[in-house]
Amino acid sequence: MKIHIEKKQLNMLLQIFWAAVFFIVAGIVFFTYSIDISPLLFGFFLLLYAKYFRKIEISISALDLFILVALAILVSILTTVTFRIPGYGIPAIGFVMLVTLLFDNLEFSFLFSLFFFSLGASIEGGNLTVGTSLFVGSLSAALFSYRARRRFEVIKAGILAGVIQFIVAFLIEKVKNAGFITGFRPDTALLALCFINGVIAIALTILLPIFEYMFKVVTSISLLELSDLNHPLLRRLILEAPGTYQHSLVVANLSEAAAESIGANSLLARVGAYYHDVGKMIKPNYFVENIVGYKDIHKDLKPSMSKLIITNHVKDGIELAHKYHVNPKIINFITEHHGRTLVYYFYQRAKELEPGTEHEEDYRYPGPRPHSKETAIVALADTIEALSRTLDEPTPSRIEEMVKEVVRKRFTEGELDESSLTLKDLEKITQKFTHVLNALFHTRINYPKDEQ
Repeated sequence: MKIHIEKKQLNMLLQIFWAAVFFIVAGIVFFTYSIDISPLLFGFFLLLYAKYFRKIEISISALDLFILVALAILVSILTTVTFRIPGYGIPAIGFVMLVTLLFDNLEFSFLFSLFFFSLGASIEGGNLTVGTSLFVGSLSAALFSYRARRRFEVIKAGILAGVIQFIVAFLIEKVKNAGFITGFRPDTALLALCFINGVIAIALTILLPIFEYMFKVVTSISLLELSDLNHPLLRRLILEAPGTYQHSLVVANLSEAAAESIGANSLLARVGAYYHDVGKMIKPNYFVENIVGYKDIHKDLKPSMSKLIITNHVKDGIELAHKYHVNPKIINFITEHHGRTLVYYFYQRAKELEPGTEHEEDYRYPGPRPHSKETAIVALADTIEALSRTLDEPTPSRIEEMVKEVVRKRFTEGELDESSLTLKDLEKITQKFTHVLNALFHTRINYPKDEQ
């Protein structure tokens, strides 16, 4: 407990340090280029609001956040001061679209759009028309590109956002200059700037892998590439541990449906479920779903040895994932899907063989517990799918009872404490798991035999 408190205090001090460094350096830059410092103050209050009032759930460190904001300021100053392009040409659309694709959080993207509103207006000497057009254009890009699963959707988002930025800027300029009387002849220079903004946004998607590596995140486009069953690691799983692969498919279906029901990243949950048990391919025959002919290999082994083999699939999975350069976000599913739970079957066997010995801590997975909604959902789906195979008569009532028991047990054991799942989320997840399993174990009518 003391170590945990000290680490928390250290993280707080690091955040304060990086914040101080960022605002001092940014202040010097703004002073050097004679830019009003109001965007810095505005950004500071946005940061406080996001962290302490709104408490936006996003996995980004203080250092990464300040790097991101520094890039936004640098790009804006290069555009307007170095290259002398009007403020409408600040690539806010591309930047906010990049943030949306990387962090999958519209609230975070909205805050960046507000920051560009303040930054663009200040650089142009308080021109609110520039700020408003950048804000509306970048926010449109965020809305259009949110959880985009195809590159065409990203291209469409960039072009539409550029058009919207032009329309907003054009209409405000016309109103300011009483242009309704003289007509609506378009400003070709403004149109070109906004169109280029949209094209730059599309071009930025080429750099997505670099930013994914830099900020240790994964985008929907990369997730789709990882979900391809021709991925070398998945191909090995299909061929070397077919039972585990079939188990993973069902876990993926359960996880995707549950994640979608609570607004979590359903694609991330699905892909994470594909990879969560890849470590089993190292010794596939020691896992029940891959055993052929119902031969129990563990029968002649000590419980401690069996436990070691079973728990090692997590370590083996991590090593395989690193070998095949799988994104760290997916590796989290491998490391967290068992948390600190008991290897219950072999724990019970050890108790029977040595009733006077305390075995509980020796028969637990090493952890850590799930740290996100998606990894927690996959952890629940993994257990529920395995237990569903043990039901003699999988009636709807028995399935529902089994799902509720697993969720209740994981909750009371504290396995979900670090996942941000609420009781309302767990209720929705339980309902969705029950619905999908009932569809999976549906009954069929008995077909009459052919008399001939």
